[in-house]
Parts: sequence; C-alpha cells; structure tokens
Amino acid sequence: MEVFIDRCSDYESVYEAVEEAFTALGGVDSFVKDGETILVKPNLLKGSAPDKAVVTHPDFIIAVIKVLETKDVDIIVADSPGGRMTESNLIKHYEKSDWLRIEEETGAKLNHDVDNVTEAFAEGDAKKSFDFIKLIEEVDGIINLPKLKTHSLTVFTGAVKNQYGLIHGLSKAAYHGQFQQLNKFGKMLLDLNSAVDTRLSIMDGILGMEGSGPSGGDPVELNCILASKDPIACDYAACKLVGIPPQKVPTLSEADKDFDSIEYLNRKPSTFERDIEYPAGGSVPWIVPNFIANLFSNIYLDRPELRKEKCIKCWECYDICPKNAVTKKDYGPKISWWKCIRCYCCAETCPEEALIVKQ
Repeated sequence: MEVFIDRCSDYESVYEAVEEAFTALGGVDSFVKDGETILVKPNLLKGSAPDKAVVTHPDFIIAVIKVLETKDVDIIVADSPGGRMTESNLIKHYEKSDWLRIEEETGAKLNHDVDNVTEAFAEGDAKKSFDFIKLIEEVDGIINLPKLKTHSLTVFTGAVKNQYGLIHGLSKAAYHGQFQQLNKFGKMLLDLNSAVDTRLSIMDGILGMEGSGPSGGDPVELNCILASKDPIACDYAACKLVGIPPQKVPTLSEADKDFDSIEYLNRKPSTFERDIEYPAGGSVPWIVPNFIANLFSNIYLDRPELRKEKCIKCWECYDICPKNAVTKKDYGPKISWWKCIRCYCCAETCPEEALIVKQ
C-alpha cells in the first residue's frame, strides 16, 4: 500500500500538488484510459461555502479534472447530498458550494441525473446489495475526492466514507437505521468500497474540519493533500497526520489491513505534527440487538440540540430521519429521546446548522 502526502498551503498551488501525486503513484495512465467515462466523486454533503470546509473545494476538484483531461476522457462530477435527491436540490447545492465554476473552467459536466439503481454485491459481509445513484452503471471508473474532516458519528470522515455519497438520496438515512451499531456501519461502508471501482482517492486536506464535523465543525488549516489507490490506507494516513486514533474510526478498526506495511511517498504523517479536536463518536460499537444499542445510545449519547433562532423550518431533518424521531412543532423540530438513534443525519444536513451535536 502506498500513500502520497505533500504540503500544500493554498488552493492557488493545488494543481502542482495534484499533478505530483499522480506522478508519484504511477502517472495518469495508471488510472484512466482514452475513451473512458470517469466519475469524479467529491464530498457534497450539502450546499456550503467552500471556506466552511464542509465540501471538497471547487479549486481542488478543478485541479484534479485538469490533470485527468490530459487524457481523452469524459468526466462527470457527482455526489448524492443528504436529503431528497432532486434536480432542483442538486442545482441549489452546486450553486451554494460554488461548483458551477467546474463546468465553466473545465470540460467536465455536473451530474443532473437523480435516478437510482440497485446492484447486488454477493461478496458483502454486512450488505449484499446497494441502492446507488444510477450514474454508477454508466461510468468506467471513479476518482474519489474526499475532504479531511471529523465526524460526530464515525469520528473521522475521509476516503472510505466519502463513497457513501454514491448511495441514492434518502437510502443513506435508511442504512443508518439498518446499521445502528458503529462496527456494523463500518463493515457496511467497507463493503460499499469493495463494490465499486475506485481507482484513486485524493484527499483535500488544505482546509479541513475539526470538532463537530462533518458540517458543524470549525475550518482548520491543515495544508496537506493525500492520495492512494487504497482508500483505507489513505484514511489511516490522514488520521495519523491529524492525531485521531485509528482504532476509534470504524472503517479502520473493522478493516483487515496491515497498516505497518504502508509505504509513504514524499512525506510521512509525522512530519506535520498537527493534532485537531475530534468527537468521541456517536454510536454503540458492541455487537448487540438494535433495541439494546438504542437504549445505550439514549443513555450515554446526546441528541442533536436545536438552536431555535437559526431554524427556518425547512423540515429537511424531518425528511431524512430514518426512525421518524422528528416531530414538527411551531418552534421547529422536536427530537424524540427514545426514537432517536443518534445517527446525526439531521444535524449533518441542516442548511442553517440549527441542529448541533455537543462534544
């Protein structure tokens, strides 16, 4: 397993860093071929200004596309944000995240296809089929562009969890209801990564997030990019770089990997010496029935807290909740103590950050 790491202090110089990453890992020819259609998969959790570090920065995406365009390939940029997947929602997310520049400055196209497709994955340990965005069956391969962020549920979100955006719309919330234990959720995400042809992961760590990620945390300058053919190795390196114990991250603790065998190209994680604040994690890891896991979650974990002055009553939290734990009230959402499984989908997708998770 090889992981490329380099310093990059701003988005003006990101093209050179991305180009070097491709070169170090074997060159563009190792990842795409002339005539192929490639899905570039950034993080579009929700529409958010790039300087908030919620989404993959548009300049980062553009730099990767320009390197890929040295080959004769068709490129589609796509993600399934939280909430209902409609074309009007996608356009709003693109606009708010300044992603419309992607089509203006490159030959790539932003996805507008909101259909879904179910594909079997017999080899799955935790899950045997996935409800994908339909685009997945129309592309030859995936270039994965995660954001380096903390996560209130999984502690860290990076290359492996970024693939969750290949799951269609509200199916993501439904999977949270199905996999309430953190270890099982991690296994499901690992199955998902095995089910798709991800050829390279390049992580945007120039401006990352600490605290109550993936949407309510604080931007933090990390000044780095990471890249690997193996998304699990990429995440391990990122966690070592920012001081997050890998054993706290379910997609790392459940992975059957010899992390000591990672070969670091260019730089090692230890050369950055930059620890960030990270959450404790928001689910019960033990292998127990769902109703017992839910009881422990209710006792030990906080529900998202409503900041009434920020709530605009858009009810995206109501739509996305996998357990119908949200009730509409005059003041905004009321979250049931018993029904809430502490998946934090509502807090992640709230457009005004009116729902927060205390750490």
